[in-house]
Amino acid sequence: MKRISSLVALSLVLLGASALFADQDTAEKHLLQYRFSPGEIFRTKVTHLVSLETTIQGVTETARTRSVSVKAWKVHEVSEDGHVTFDYVIESVQMWQQMSGRQEVRFDSTQDDRPPPEYEHVAGSVGQPMATITIAPHGKIIDRSNSLSQFNPGIGELTITFPEEPIPVGHRWATEGELPLRARPTDPIKRVRLRQQYTLERVQTGVATISVATQVLTPLNDPTLESQLIQRLKRGQIKFDVDAGRIMSQQMDTDERVIGFNGPDSNMKYLSRLSEEMIREERVADRSGTASR
Repeated sequence: MKRISSLVALSLVLLGASALFADQDTAEKHLLQYRFSPGEIFRTKVTHLVSLETTIQGVTETARTRSVSVKAWKVHEVSEDGHVTFDYVIESVQMWQQMSGRQEVRFDSTQDDRPPPEYEHVAGSVGQPMATITIAPHGKIIDRSNSLSQFNPGIGELTITFPEEPIPVGHRWATEGELPLRARPTDPIKRVRLRQQYTLERVQTGVATISVATQVLTPLNDPTLESQLIQRLKRGQIKFDVDAGRIMSQQMDTDERVIGFNGPDSNMKYLSRLSEEMIREERVADRSGTASR
């Protein structure tokens, strides 16, 4: 009797496992790809807020910055295999900073003819093609030719690299890279490996929700290096229009603290929020798969 019961239990387990694998095989899969048309201009508005509080030898200083920028992809060509070539342009910026004991500094590229010294490097780049870039449909950068020295007014990553094959909800994938850091000017460069972990959380009415989190793969025992690294960590959510083939919005948040970055009694508190939203006046998603401009 016990032998029969065991066989029955084993059969039920195997049956359940078969059903599980069958569900995975038949689960709806989604192909995440960038899609654009020649001559199209795709614009997004990016807002980046940062609060940095540092305490050294009992003295606390606070620095706050805000930047609002409009970035544009001006598409030149789309090849038969879906490779997209475009000029990358920062069309406008509004920037502000406030530091303890100093007057606030502001710059609006749409209104100010002469930028303050703190933003001169930004003003010279606004409105000019910063790079000509070619990406594969799944987001990998195939070629990049920089036209100007690069600055980053809180614009985040240029693209997301998706899996090349269709994926089901719950699928995870990752991209890895290296970040060169140097604790002190005389120290050798330490290359820190980072992984961006993505998960397809759900797909509803043609919109994919993707979570992302940064993982640090290289052990760090130096708080000075950690204080530089925290500005590159992110955790948040991306909304991707599967039918139109572009990011609709994203929000990334960072909330980190480092102790001992400049002496044993020092600490740093870093808060940031990066949000990006598609400017809808340029293009509305067309469920038929064609571009409308």
